[in-house]
Amino acid sequence: MTNDPYDPIHPDELRRALAGSLFGVNVQYYSSLESTNSLLKSLAADGAPDGTVVVADEQTGGRGRVGRSWLSLPGANLLFSILLRPRVEPEQVFALTMILAVSAAEVLHRRTGVAAQIKWPNDIYAGQRKLAGILTEFGVKGTIVDYVVLGMGLNVHWHPAGHEEIRGPATSLRMETGKDFPRADLLVRILKEVENNYDAFLKGDTDLIYSKWNDLSLILGRNVTVETGSETIRGKAVQIDRAGALILELDNGVRRKVLCGDVSLRLD
Repeated sequence: MTNDPYDPIHPDELRRALAGSLFGVNVQYYSSLESTNSLLKSLAADGAPDGTVVVADEQTGGRGRVGRSWLSLPGANLLFSILLRPRVEPEQVFALTMILAVSAAEVLHRRTGVAAQIKWPNDIYAGQRKLAGILTEFGVKGTIVDYVVLGMGLNVHWHPAGHEEIRGPATSLRMETGKDFPRADLLVRILKEVENNYDAFLKGDTDLIYSKWNDLSLILGRNVTVETGSETIRGKAVQIDRAGALILELDNGVRRKVLCGDVSLRLD
């Protein structure tokens, strides 16, 4: 498992596999990009259609939450962003993050056997190690969302040896299973699952995806510490509400809503 295989993504084959779907309308593939999210936000501002997909083989300046980097060598990981244009209010955008996270976790479980879970607010874990991250960005016109860009970096063939710059415990599908799964196949499966769940969302049927989000949570029922940037909050994670806020039960029994922050599990 020390020699990384090169797993090419052929854009024409990708387009054929997605033909007839929402995400088959405008598939753009790049051998190297600074950031799939940054490019897609630019395309969105220029009028790119709903369902546009940007895929990169390598990412040199990818971004995670709060300015963190997500770098990836050629062929190692699945790096993509999707553009959606739902007519919703900004408060509903988190549901789209929820849709991508749940869709990816379920596809990974079915396809690879990895019991992926979601670590609030936007990471996918295998056990105690990070497997994927999601970055959601959006633009607003008036009071309505103009576009939403959902970016994902999924560790597929990546191995941590020699990557001391990686912060925190990380893993990949290869590390978890000892097998190599084609990136293009994973992408097609994830996008088709997203489309099904997105259709339900647009029809107002959000109960199932909300229920799955909580069922797949890594942290619910466990004691956690949340760093918000301005304070440290400790308590038991009891629920993630429909707006994406984490509900904590503090040691004194009071419930506290946390809108954003970094979560770590408490070992006590």
